[in-house]
Amino acid sequence: MSQVVEQSVEIAAPIGTVFAYVDDFTTTKDWMYGLSRIEPVTEQLHGVGAQYDGVMKVGVPLKARIVCTAWEQDRLLELTSVKGIETTQRWSFTDLGDGRTRVDAWISFTLPGGPAGKAIAGAVKPVVGVAVKHSSEALIRNVERLV
Repeated sequence: MSQVVEQSVEIAAPIGTVFAYVDDFTTTKDWMYGLSRIEPVTEQLHGVGAQYDGVMKVGVPLKARIVCTAWEQDRLLELTSVKGIETTQRWSFTDLGDGRTRVDAWISFTLPGGPAGKAIAGAVKPVVGVAVKHSSEALIRNVERLV
């Protein structure tokens, strides 16, 4: 069963600063709740085709290899899993003027079926809301410190 989480935040920082921060895999653990590991598996670190292995602990550890499937400078980042937990993350960026940026996140994930999937879902579902809230707050705080 697929789940979708959507979140929008406004950040008091220029769009280029916000995009660069989210696009930099080395900062992701600093703001994404539960992310315990992210490592590139390709020499390409940005843009369509860049791939990463990651582990997110949200009740239980969830592993995935993700690939960047869409990338538009200062507009869009999209990451889709090709191995492990099924997920798509789409981050869009809007310049609000006066050095402010809106980030809209759309995250879809599908947990495995059967008894194991039910156990994983039981552990993950209560944490999702907390993860989104903490990730949003950390993203705002960390980016606004840069300006």
